[in-house]
Amino acid sequence: MSQSLLFIDTETGGLDPRKHSLLSVALVVGDAGGVAHSLEILIRHEPYVVSAGGMKVNRIDLVQHTAGALEPDVALDVMNVFLDQHFPHRCKPIVLAGHNVGFDQAFLGAFLESRGHALEPRFSHRVVDTHGMAAALRDAGKLPLENLSSTALFEHFGIVVPEEKRHTALGDALATFELYWKLVERMR
Repeated sequence: MSQSLLFIDTETGGLDPRKHSLLSVALVVGDAGGVAHSLEILIRHEPYVVSAGGMKVNRIDLVQHTAGALEPDVALDVMNVFLDQHFPHRCKPIVLAGHNVGFDQAFLGAFLESRGHALEPRFSHRVVDTHGMAAALRDAGKLPLENLSSTALFEHFGIVVPEEKRHTALGDALATFELYWKLVERMR
């Protein structure tokens, strides 16, 4: 029996987790049969710390975002309820999965630290990265792609993300969940 993975994606105000705001985080759990549960949490900051480049990628309108976002401590509480429901055994660290998941892990860690918590031991230091999986398949001659961006991989595997959901935390996390299982199948 394999350990359950928590697929994660974030949208942020920039590239620096110690500086830029974590704007949203998506959490997805499931197995080869499909997604069992998912959640997207929008986080409000006062003030927001964002870069022009970060906002261009995620296309978040901060006024609209703020209207639906939660205060950081409430967002953390909501996240913990979700995690307790789907990963009830706190003695076993949760393994994060995603595409270039180190980026998301760093922002999650910085957010937790800002709320007085640590990434470990709740979350494992180990991760499952679909980019790394794809690189191994490419190098083994089982994936004929040079570009291993999420966009290129989604296109290659026929994973459709509606334009309005692309570069949203939940849209990308759901697509990455699907990508993971396509990569696993390719390994067989």
